[in-house]
Amino acid sequence: VYTRQSLDVKDSLSIESQLDACLNENGSAAYRHYNDKGYSGKNTERPAFQQLMADVRKGTIERVIVYRLDRLCRDDRCIQEKGC
Repeated sequence: VYTRQSLDVKDSLSIESQLDACLNENGSAAYRHYNDKGYSGKNTERPAFQQLMADVRKGTIERVIVYRLDRLCRDDRCIQEKGC
């Protein structure tokens, strides 16, 4: 489960609400939570995002669950370039 919240956006969904929605999708399966609070979606040099991508490349992640795709990246090209 990956969550991200920019601190500069007042009406953005909280990390906790994103996590709850993602866990509802995940059911009772085991999960790991990657969280970047205070980072823009334009910046792919986020610590948890970088760890998530490293774990995906290592094959230790079966699937990634996000509340919305823009939690990963703001640009679809970014997702393709990062191998998501």
